[in-house]
Amino acid sequence: MLNALIIAALAAGPAASAPYADCLLGNIQPGLTDRTVQLVQQACAAKHPDSFVAAMEMERQFGNQRRAQIDAERAAAERSANAAANAAAIAAQAAADHEAARAKGADAK
Repeated sequence: MLNALIIAALAAGPAASAPYADCLLGNIQPGLTDRTVQLVQQACAAKHPDSFVAAMEMERQFGNQRRAQIDAERAAAERSANAAANAAAIAAQAAADHEAARAKGADAK
């Protein structure tokens, strides 16, 4: 969540800066523990509730878009796998038919 928020805040640039994101960017530093980062997030959310709500809405929309993308990729993979399985089944049936016809021809001799 935080990575997406930071990326969005950086991409938006200074003209569209949000107080919650600015608070996070100004207070989260490398080396902080996960618990400390959570405390900073909570403090920034308490200090900038409107901006926090907007950031969470943006995160929700991003999550929905990502979920839709994953679902579309999964559906495409399933279609591809089904097509490959059908092609393999057709090839196996053709090979079985060919073998049956060959065996029938050998029996006739």
